[in-house]
Amino acid sequence: MKNCKLCKYSKVCNDLPGICIIIPYLAIAVVVVSLVYLFLTQEIL
Repeated sequence: MKNCKLCKYSKVCNDLPGICIIIPYLAIAVVVVSLVYLFLTQEIL
């Protein structure tokens, strides 16, 4: 499975190619959750 050229974790992608598809979504999810958390904490304070 060498289709994962953009993935930095090439060794992991050779075993689990799906990780390259999941990582960008995880990054976006982390950013969205952090923004929502900051918004909620500022609204409460």
